[in-house]
Amino acid sequence: MRIKLPQRIKWSHMRRLYEAIGPHLKASPLRLEKPGDGRVLVLAPHIDDDVIGCGGTLAKHAASGDEVMALYFADCTEPRIREAKAAASIIGIGRLEFLEYGPKGLYGHRREAAQKLKETLEDFRPQTIYLPSLFDRHNDHLALNHILCGVFSETRFDSTVCAYEVWTPLVPNLIVDISSTMDKKKEAIAKYTSQLASNDWLDAAVCLNRYRAVVSGAGRYAEGFIMHSMKNYFALWKAIFQDG
Repeated sequence: MRIKLPQRIKWSHMRRLYEAIGPHLKASPLRLEKPGDGRVLVLAPHIDDDVIGCGGTLAKHAASGDEVMALYFADCTEPRIREAKAAASIIGIGRLEFLEYGPKGLYGHRREAAQKLKETLEDFRPQTIYLPSLFDRHNDHLALNHILCGVFSETRFDSTVCAYEVWTPLVPNLIVDISSTMDKKKEAIAKYTSQLASNDWLDAAVCLNRYRAVVSGAGRYAEGFIMHSMKNYFALWKAIFQDG
C-alpha cells in the first residue's frame, strides 16, 4: 500500500475520515480531568498553536507535576520566540525547543524535521503527545501529522496521541474541563501580540472552549481532542491518506 502525502486536505480525505470515525460518532465523548500522567510533548507547527489548541489542558498537566515540553517547528522568529517563552511561563511548559523552518513550508523539510522529532522522542520519551489534528486546515499542520506518522512507521514508539483543534473544529472523542485553568490560557494567548494583530485568537479560543463546555456539560470551559493510541492514530492516518 502506498501513502499519498498531500500538502492540503481534499474532500476525498474528508470522506475517508468520516468513514473511519463513523462507528464512533454515536458515542458521547469521554470526559477526563486530563489524559494520563507523566511526560507530555506538545508539537506545534507554529508558536501559539499549542496554547490556542490545548493550553488549558497543558496547564493542568503542569499543575499536577507532569513534565511538559514544547517543540515548535516553523516561523520561530526572535519576536515570536519571546512571546512563546512568556506564554510558556504562564502555562507551565518547562522545556521549549525551536526549529528554523519557514512558515507554510514544513512539508518540504519533512525528512529533516522527522529526524529531529525522532531524536526528541528517543530523548524525552513522552507518555502523551499533543499536535494539531490530521485534518486541521493548514498545510504545516497537516505536514506535522505526516512527519509524526512517518516516524511511527519506522520506530513504533508507544504514546497516547491527543489531536487538538486550531483551524478546524473536531468531532472529539475526549473533552477536558479547563474551567480551572482558563484564566491562565487567556493570559498566555494575550502574550502573542504579533499574531493577535491580524486575528483575534483570544476571542476565538474563548468562544470555542465555552461552546465545548456547553455541549458536553464539562464545566464552563473545555477543550476537545481526538485521543488514540499512536498505533490507532497511525491507522486512522493511513485510512485517510492511503492511495485508493
